[in-house]
Amino acid sequence: MNDEQAERFAMLWAEALPPLSAFVRSVVPDFQQAEEILQRIAVTLVRKFDQYDATRSFGAWAIGFAKYEVLYYRRERATDKHLFDDGLVERIAVGYQRFAVDADPYREALEHCLDRVDGRSRQAVEFRYAHAMDYETVSRKLKLSPGATRMLLCRIRQKLRDCVEHRLGHTPT
Repeated sequence: MNDEQAERFAMLWAEALPPLSAFVRSVVPDFQQAEEILQRIAVTLVRKFDQYDATRSFGAWAIGFAKYEVLYYRRERATDKHLFDDGLVERIAVGYQRFAVDADPYREALEHCLDRVDGRSRQAVEFRYAHAMDYETVSRKLKLSPGATRMLLCRIRQKLRDCVEHRLGHTPT
């Protein structure tokens, strides 16, 4: 892989990682094991990047590989009763592949809408979602009660949802 291909891969990987990670974590309950699977997926994708068809969604392509890594993980732990059956893993993977293909307009709209969030609201969103802090930690950082923090984030999410829908033309506003 040359430098240009490596740079292209890095950009596509960074873009695909959130839904890919969400898929893996939705079917692999252990955080450490999910991280290990994501690393194996990254290695596989680097090795097979020359086979990637740039006219198709990289995220959907990556989730296809992720599905097989998850199924391999499941076979390794076949006696664990807490794992989903293979059919459910397949259906979840298909859902995430569709999401990866359809998500680009939503992500662009969300990024635009997030740029309009500022002040305490912006801090709350960054603490909760960018830094994955729990409500209690966000509450302490913002000097709000946990209930007030939950309400603030609920209102922000609703405003973001309305903004995204408006940008995508799903609601008349």
